[in-house]
Amino acid sequence: MDSPSSPGQVVSQSEVESLLSQIGDSSQESQPTPSAKAESESETVQPYAFRQLSAFAPSQLRKLRVRHEGFIWELAARLSVHLRSEIVLRMARLETMSFAKFVNELGNPTYLALLELQPLNGICLLDIPSQLGLSIVDRELGGEGVCGEEERALTEIEARILSKVVEITISEWCSCWRETLDLKPTLVGHESNAAFFQNYTPETSMLVLGIEMQIGQLSRQMHFGFPYQALEPLIQKLDSETRGRKKPVEKTQSLSRKWNPVLDDVPIKVSAELPSVKITAKELAKLRAGDVISLDPESLQHVRISLEQKPKFGATLGRCGTRWAVQISKVIDS
Repeated sequence: MDSPSSPGQVVSQSEVESLLSQIGDSSQESQPTPSAKAESESETVQPYAFRQLSAFAPSQLRKLRVRHEGFIWELAARLSVHLRSEIVLRMARLETMSFAKFVNELGNPTYLALLELQPLNGICLLDIPSQLGLSIVDRELGGEGVCGEEERALTEIEARILSKVVEITISEWCSCWRETLDLKPTLVGHESNAAFFQNYTPETSMLVLGIEMQIGQLSRQMHFGFPYQALEPLIQKLDSETRGRKKPVEKTQSLSRKWNPVLDDVPIKVSAELPSVKITAKELAKLRAGDVISLDPESLQHVRISLEQKPKFGATLGRCGTRWAVQISKVIDS
């Protein structure tokens, strides 16, 4: 609209409304609509998921895997003896993740044991699903190790009974490091919900060991959670041992299987058998109480010793004081 030619000219109401409408139309054309603005932002802003870096080098994870495979093998034998039942364990996973992700993967309710491993720093965690924990408790009380209940939190009495297996488990874990560092485990408490444990920040790096445990027909996965700060002294000693190991003989000795002291008191049936004696059916029919069967002296040099009915040694018959005895002379190749 043209401006008035002189100060005395009067502008009508319709001209004012027309001018305002023109200003409004121009401002709407200059500003983008919400949908257009969103499309523009989506074209320029791209989400990026930062990959979580592991605090452990690949070589360190390989060493930890080998160490924990030995631990699981030893633990299966020890739990089988303690629970008087066949316990099958296998490594399900060994990986690093943040504390927040580790906690989110745990069930609720559960049994989360809080462990101190002196002189290591920090609290380590052992998660046992409630159904697995109840099955272990049932077995400890003389049952078959069967849990027919739904997921529920363990009572204080049940948690107390389960703590014995927890102590055996963490004690065996410390034993697999006894040549590296003398560790003293302590069970300091437990939680039924992992969200209640707030000792670490969500970004804290954790080494998570998953162990598939089968007791009877039930199979569940329990988890170890170790903060990096706790394992750092062990990792440093593993690295120093690797650098100091130069002779192949030392490497062979470190990989040799060692005796598990837990098996010291396991009873094994030992039997000694003489070679069979051949007689005729007629002579066998005439045998009576008090009769003497003559043995070939050579047969006394070929006694067979069996462990749980499996032949293991060859031996010679003799006497030790007033008792009969056998002296092992060779090992029978199975």
